[in-house]
Amino acid sequence: MASSSADDQYPMDNDYEYLHGRVDPGIEENINLVESVPVQMPEREELEQRNFLNASREGTPFQNELPSRYSLPALAVTETTKSNYLLSLPSELIDNILSFLGPIDLVATSSTCRLLSSHAKSDLVWQRHVQENVPGVRLTSPYPCRTYRELYITHDPHWFLTKYKVWFCDYFLTGKIILTRYDPRRGCIEGYQLIAEREAPTFVPWEVDDEVLIHSFNPKCRLHKDIPVLQLDALRLEAWILSTWSTKPSHRFCAETPMRINASSNQPNVSGVFSNFSLTVPVDPKPYMELWPPSTIPARHRVRNASQEGFTGIGHKPHKRSQVSNQAFRIRRWMELGTTSASPGMHIGEEVYTYSTLDPKLYTPTEEKPFRGIWVGDYSGHGCEFLLMNQPDNDTPFDEKSVIRGDDETLEEWEARKKEERIYRGSLEAIKLTGDPNVPRGEYTFIADDISKNGFVRTATESRFEGARIVKSRGHVAARMFRNDKYIESQLIIVSHDRLAQYWVGFGHISFYERVKIDEFLDPAKDPPPKPKPDEDGFFD
Repeated sequence: MASSSADDQYPMDNDYEYLHGRVDPGIEENINLVESVPVQMPEREELEQRNFLNASREGTPFQNELPSRYSLPALAVTETTKSNYLLSLPSELIDNILSFLGPIDLVATSSTCRLLSSHAKSDLVWQRHVQENVPGVRLTSPYPCRTYRELYITHDPHWFLTKYKVWFCDYFLTGKIILTRYDPRRGCIEGYQLIAEREAPTFVPWEVDDEVLIHSFNPKCRLHKDIPVLQLDALRLEAWILSTWSTKPSHRFCAETPMRINASSNQPNVSGVFSNFSLTVPVDPKPYMELWPPSTIPARHRVRNASQEGFTGIGHKPHKRSQVSNQAFRIRRWMELGTTSASPGMHIGEEVYTYSTLDPKLYTPTEEKPFRGIWVGDYSGHGCEFLLMNQPDNDTPFDEKSVIRGDDETLEEWEARKKEERIYRGSLEAIKLTGDPNVPRGEYTFIADDISKNGFVRTATESRFEGARIVKSRGHVAARMFRNDKYIESQLIIVSHDRLAQYWVGFGHISFYERVKIDEFLDPAKDPPPKPKPDEDGFFD
């Protein structure tokens, strides 16, 4: 939390002046004026263990196995029917059986005989596999390939990028969040940075305490379309074969893939900025390792995000399909001055960023966990920041019998109270996916340890928040570069399932958080038209 000030040595997101009812957090020395609250946080190893998500088959799709959502019944087959039972079935049944197979199994099936090869190469089968990996987009053509099987092959093993769609990186302090999607118009996988913009804030005194100011916040989220962060183009099958036929199978997974981000298909890269995409390998966490995502964020597995040799060593790269992580990847960026593709120059300012995804369960709200999601929050002079609103599963299931009906309580009131107690239980953790120089990405920004009646403060009666549930919470603050971090007293105002407010008691202000609707950005056909750009004379077309 910080505001802009005249002698601030760090640039802020904007030039707006932020007002606070008590202590201005934009002045670093003021952090010491706010008392901390006692808190006992778990050790890193304990946090990693708690936030380890059991990796199902869905978590390791590159192995030769069936997806987790399928289960084939065990068939009692005699020795005499093993060789011809399948082939004697009607074509419709063969197609139905093959629909249970994943892509790797289909390839294996196609090499058995001509009949099964014909069925296993059916475009209907492969269209389904491509469609399952491109949420938000309805496929009508395999363009620029001839068939969906060709399309699947040309982007294999990168379909996990669009399947999991939300990725955040370890960029120093601030991080970055991108959304990956498939553009059927160009046949490419693309990833753009998600950003949020807001209007100049207004400040309104709180009816409950006129020393407290409410900061207005109505963010507008969009994709930064000027330059993609990630772009993997589709190749026709012939071109794909020519590009891979002479390489070893292991090289396909460990090699870095150049991305034509700053160049068109017919023109060379004249910007001098280059980007490579590379796959990663999951690791067994050790205390000395720097890992991504950080232990605060639940994950199926983690990868290393620190390397003395710039992630060029063999231990950082997969050499076979089963080693590939579908939860993380890396992008290497660098500059070259006055070079061409025929005469590459020395890498200048080379940086490697590690990206990780979120398990969809973490940001998909449910009836009992309605606050799960990706949110955008107001951080004064630091601008808008994206958060994971994590509602961990409860240790014990909800027991409806524990909610006893009162003597003067109607049936409707009793049912409403049971529903309320089912929803408002456990903790709510707001974790930064993007950060700022004070509290960086990957850290908690606030925690409501118990949103049940144990942490209940009151039900708001003032007009601004009328009917909102207010619970105890603790806000996370720190000096620059995340020095001397501590938790301070705060209260979480639950306005709705899509909008929250945080009352920072010591600072004397209330800031807002709003749910981001990720699926609105997944279909390139629904992108708003680009804003017109002025020509050299400053005129618009």
